[in-house]
Amino acid sequence: MQWLDRLRAYWQGDLAWDAQRIEDAWFEAHFNYAADVVHNWLSGTVDLSSARVMNFGCGDGITDLALVLRHGAKHIHGVDIRREYAKLPRLAQEQLGLAQLPRGLSFQTIEPSQPLKQQCGGVDAIVSWSTFEHVQRDQILPILQDLHACLRPGGHFFLQIEPLYYSAFGSHLGRYDPEPWHHLRVDDAQLWEVIAACDAPLNADEVDFGFADFGPDGYKRFVFKEYQELNRLTADELVELTRQAGFQVVREERRHYEPQEIPADLLQRYQREVLTNNEIFLLMQKT
Repeated sequence: MQWLDRLRAYWQGDLAWDAQRIEDAWFEAHFNYAADVVHNWLSGTVDLSSARVMNFGCGDGITDLALVLRHGAKHIHGVDIRREYAKLPRLAQEQLGLAQLPRGLSFQTIEPSQPLKQQCGGVDAIVSWSTFEHVQRDQILPILQDLHACLRPGGHFFLQIEPLYYSAFGSHLGRYDPEPWHHLRVDDAQLWEVIAACDAPLNADEVDFGFADFGPDGYKRFVFKEYQELNRLTADELVELTRQAGFQVVREERRHYEPQEIPADLLQRYQREVLTNNEIFLLMQKT
């Protein structure tokens, strides 16, 4: 099987890498946990060793890199409206000792809501990790329809969101504000006061590689702006939109988190299921 090893080496590039070198918690979480989840959900339906995969909202590309290096993916094309993936060669060198990125890995910067069918059509699988909570609500269905068109018939789409907006830390501000559901109980001005005043150290696995670009205060403003732009999508709404786009849900899992007793005023306004559902996994198919 030497020819197969040579072919795999060609697509993966320089295979000299060492996961024991990883020191950054964010890198480790996405290189191991996120990649393992994606692989487990796609295994049995998608052969990564031959499939063409698109990652919608690829971010820094760490998970894509892991799918190639750790799970034998042949070709992954990541698309995103930001260029965080441009840091991946440096991160791979620092965290893995990897001299160059695998040949089977490619990235593209797109405009928000840019149609992808013409350039990414016929892919075997699509992956999206913690992206769709950031898509403008009126664009969710058109984007899902475009992704449906990108898939070949029978292709699969794995989608994950965490945290969902109405869950305890669905604001994505938990790194600065430890009070569960606080974003549902105060207005933006009060919430910003808490964020701005926070001087506690951040958990290492919540600090992405954009932190260095913004600095401590700039990063607060950045994540708060992202909070204000969240689409407040619920799991039920997401599932319904995927069906409207033409997908068949093959498998679904919802995870729940209730760190403390839910305030009574919130239970009067929202269903308990919505308040505790912090994560959803969906595996869909184009039939």
